[in-house]
Amino acid sequence: MRHLAGRRDRFARLGIRLETHVLPVVYEGLAARLSALADETGADAILHFGVAARRKIISVETRARNRRRLGAADAQGQRPESGLIDLNGPETIAVRIPAAQIVAKIRSAGIAAALSHDAGRYLCNATLYETLRKRRHLPAGFIHIPLPGRDHSRSGFDDCAAAAEIAIIAIAAYHRQTQSVIRASRCDT
Repeated sequence: MRHLAGRRDRFARLGIRLETHVLPVVYEGLAARLSALADETGADAILHFGVAARRKIISVETRARNRRRLGAADAQGQRPESGLIDLNGPETIAVRIPAAQIVAKIRSAGIAAALSHDAGRYLCNATLYETLRKRRHLPAGFIHIPLPGRDHSRSGFDDCAAAAEIAIIAIAAYHRQTQSVIRASRCDT
């Protein structure tokens, strides 16, 4: 996040106002924190990042699942009381970013990346699920990055940083395109 924050001027030249935040790795108050952050920033799109120590390449998530691992404690040692994030919520929610296009752009930069259909059952998935559930009108997604520097990882820090920039630019372009389509359809009515 520090690297991306240091690139704000570059993003601004591209017409992107970038806000970066680091969320605590805790379940308690997650939905409220995410909503408050989206409200405070006036976000037009939301892209979350998380480290997945077992992943070998950058993984662009395609959906969130209404699932949590009961035995997995958060940073405060708390465990979820239910295996469901939302007792009345849908089983899955698709991301609202051009995930396949983002993967293609990252790969075209020579960086290993793939689509992922499983964001896990920990806070990364819960964060994505809550964002998709509460901010239905926004492009929103999640990218897992491998732990840079690990021997099994094929993506180092520079690759992860470049992939993040590629994804942010792609999402901004997607948002502009979908907004102009919406505006055009409004003019036709």
